[in-house]
Amino acid sequence: MKFTLEPTENDELEIVIRGDLNDPQIPRIIAALNAAKVISRLFLYRDEKEYLCPVADIIYFEALHGKIYAHTARGSMETRYKLYELADMLHSSGFIQINKGIIVNIHEVISVEPEFSGNYTAVLNDHKTRLTISRKYFKIFREYVVKEL
Repeated sequence: MKFTLEPTENDELEIVIRGDLNDPQIPRIIAALNAAKVISRLFLYRDEKEYLCPVADIIYFEALHGKIYAHTARGSMETRYKLYELADMLHSSGFIQINKGIIVNIHEVISVEPEFSGNYTAVLNDHKTRLTISRKYFKIFREYVVKEL
């Protein structure tokens, strides 16, 4: 595989793949490029005001009463995205879905404890917040955490 970097007058980054387009490496290259897209800020809402919040400040997202809330150290704010959209957008930024209604920033999880029911509890950095990791999502959570380390 050969890489060629060329400067242009256009500010937009362009990636061109030349060669055998049936090469099995191409889907992996495209997936890696898509995973490299990192979103650094999101618009969040509180009291009819719109705030630009750094993604790194978000501890977790929670679906509650038909709305999606982003929880930060400064409180909770609403987002206009659907939970599945956030899971997709922020996967490469350290966020993983842990149950039907919660996506957590793995950098905020300090420990995981098993429950009698087969679920797990994620304890966050504040040592107070405890989120349930359902059995359905635990294997994916574990694989994601190991990959991120």
